[in-house]
Amino acid sequence: MTKLFDVYPGLHEPTPHVQLAELPTPLDDAARLSAELGIRRLWIKRDDIAAQPYGGNKVRKLEFLLADARDKGCDAVVTYGAAGSNHALATSIFAHRLGLQCYAVLTPQAISPKVADTLRYHAMVGTRLHSAKDFQDTIAVRDSIMAKHPTGASGVYDIWWGGSSWVGAIGFINAGLEIGEQLAADPPDYIYVASGTQGTAAGLALGLRLLNWPTQVVGVRVVPLTLKLPSVYDRLFNEMCSELHARDEHFPLLDEPQQNFEWRDEFLGEGYAIPTDATTEAVKLADRLAKLHLETTYTGKAMAGLVHDARAGRLTNSSVVFWLTYNSRPYPPATRDISADAVPAGFRKYF
Repeated sequence: MTKLFDVYPGLHEPTPHVQLAELPTPLDDAARLSAELGIRRLWIKRDDIAAQPYGGNKVRKLEFLLADARDKGCDAVVTYGAAGSNHALATSIFAHRLGLQCYAVLTPQAISPKVADTLRYHAMVGTRLHSAKDFQDTIAVRDSIMAKHPTGASGVYDIWWGGSSWVGAIGFINAGLEIGEQLAADPPDYIYVASGTQGTAAGLALGLRLLNWPTQVVGVRVVPLTLKLPSVYDRLFNEMCSELHARDEHFPLLDEPQQNFEWRDEFLGEGYAIPTDATTEAVKLADRLAKLHLETTYTGKAMAGLVHDARAGRLTNSSVVFWLTYNSRPYPPATRDISADAVPAGFRKYF
């Protein structure tokens, strides 16, 4: 289901797309959790089950990114993330489904069993794993990969961190139009979402602007404070407008990118993948009252922001959506049998 093409049919032919997600994703009424928090209505947007065998918000972006890679004649993709990156894993799973090789350039993060399980999954899928010291080093590693790729650098499609280029973010314009149909009778006042590389938030906010909804997207920061993410958000929003307008003149050139976006820094804690007490409490609360299985790197911190605002009385008379961006599909049982020897030496410390 590509609502964007229904509303702007001129975009269909010049915008490559491949169906990976099972859309629309469900919208669940979290009545017990909303009653506990004193919110008028709380919905859970279930992107955690967006696709098989792997869900999460990255699938919507990959529908456009991987289609663009094939359209450009590439036979491989390269992407980035921390060692336990869900984005890198999702990219590899769906790239291989479409016959594309996947290189993943991964940086260090806090050691945990979940990271080891993700690396096992990579080994099972066949991801070409490469380690990098930090964000800057990923560029040098990428250049080396492209130089050595059998069909040359032009055969490798570059998928930025989190899939957050203007091409990937189109998937969340579509998501905004999708929820526009699901909640047409009662547009929410707020949508809370974990905010990392900004593609999800920027695309969603733009989609809601197309609906002329008053809804505010509340982006809860989950990545390092050193990254200048508000400017990244603005750039993605503006690029989507200009690129899509160039393809279909009916697509509007909107200004004031942050008109319906609220940026929240205060729930990050000590850094990426390091849980806070508020995060841990929010994860337990969501599990007990809504049977939601959140994690402490992304969705737990976003839920901590929602819980804080509800307890402060901000959401008492509001309709709120919590956008569940994390994959909840179980890892294949076969991954348990994969040993540390199956991954490059630089990643074995996580096992």
